[in-house]
Amino acid sequence: MLEITDDTPAQAPTAAPAPLADAVAASVPATGTPDGPLVIIGSGHAGYGLAEAVRARDGEREIHVVTADDGGMYSKPALSNAFALGKDAEALLDESALAIERRLNLRVHAFCPVTGIDAEAKRIGTRLGELDYGQLVLATGASPIRIPVAGEAGALLSVNDRGDYAAMRERLDVLGRAARVVIIGDGLIGCEFANDMAQAGHVVEVVGLAARPLPGLLPEAGSRVLREALSRLGVGWHLERSVASVAAESDGYRLTLTDGSELDADLVVSAVGLAPNTELARSAGIDCGRGIRVDDHLATSLPDVYALGDAVEIDGRLLPYLAPINAGLRALAATVTGTPTPVSYPLMPVMVKTPAAPVCVVVPSGEAHWRVTETADGIEAGAHDVEGRLLGFALVGEAAMARRSEWVKACGQAHAA
Repeated sequence: MLEITDDTPAQAPTAAPAPLADAVAASVPATGTPDGPLVIIGSGHAGYGLAEAVRARDGEREIHVVTADDGGMYSKPALSNAFALGKDAEALLDESALAIERRLNLRVHAFCPVTGIDAEAKRIGTRLGELDYGQLVLATGASPIRIPVAGEAGALLSVNDRGDYAAMRERLDVLGRAARVVIIGDGLIGCEFANDMAQAGHVVEVVGLAARPLPGLLPEAGSRVLREALSRLGVGWHLERSVASVAAESDGYRLTLTDGSELDADLVVSAVGLAPNTELARSAGIDCGRGIRVDDHLATSLPDVYALGDAVEIDGRLLPYLAPINAGLRALAATVTGTPTPVSYPLMPVMVKTPAAPVCVVVPSGEAHWRVTETADGIEAGAHDVEGRLLGFALVGEAAMARRSEWVKACGQAHAA
């Protein structure tokens, strides 16, 4: 095996099209593990979560984690509520790459972008050399979608990792005052950032294409509660429009929206969604759609190559949430250590970190009718099919969230029936 010469210390699912095609490898992998190390590309929750689960099952397996960043472990969901908690980028770090190496007895190759996969030789190429694998896992994550705007497009900052967060903090800290923040995006991340930055004292305006916040997750009544709660924090709304152009001004930026209206900003945050990172997989000939297509064992169309996390497409759906990733990494850890195990996805509520009006949703699959009940500070809503079966639910507000376990139980029983 060739060694890498690295001295660095260590939105709501959509309806599924056709199931995974014949291009995907056999649905039941062979028992046993191939010769060679387990190589994981990606050091996010999926990558490190899998490494930890594999190490718990096999104390001796050679494991390499290859990553383009510093390899530090942190919670990406924490990026969207760190301002109100007063955390800088360093405070978000849970564990360094060196500490992870020592704790899990593995090798982290930091600042080591992967340049290609040679499936026939079972080898990856990187900026620092080549590395052979017995099994390869692509935990390559997703990247922010960039909307086209005229003028100063570089003014739009997406916050998808600790480096992005540090850059945002730096832009705001130099002001020495409350900032004028424009957030582009009315979905989950946009609403979370709006709540966080308004709570931290900044003046926040949200620009979004939809007619209401969280349109893919909430019924109209739930969106209304969330919008009103964020408005009470001072959040302004500019919906059913987008940003057409950005011009630099002496004291910030002037944004012209698609309806001709204008907004002034010190900071412009783009939170319009994420796109799976599939470039590496595609270049290796792996079957991809919107994401990297996998079967129920998370196997890709190449032998001994698996995929996990935000980059994965499962039966035509993208599931960029912690619950499906956690279910996947547990099953995949068993598979790559010799016990082929299909993923069994539990009921997976989506939590939205908007303390002004906390949200919990189980998105119904297929057509559903919402039955809404008002609470003291929000709504409870059940999504039912034509026969009255509970397919999902939406809870908005503290009163509704207090009954979350009851809704999860009822929905779980309905799905099991």
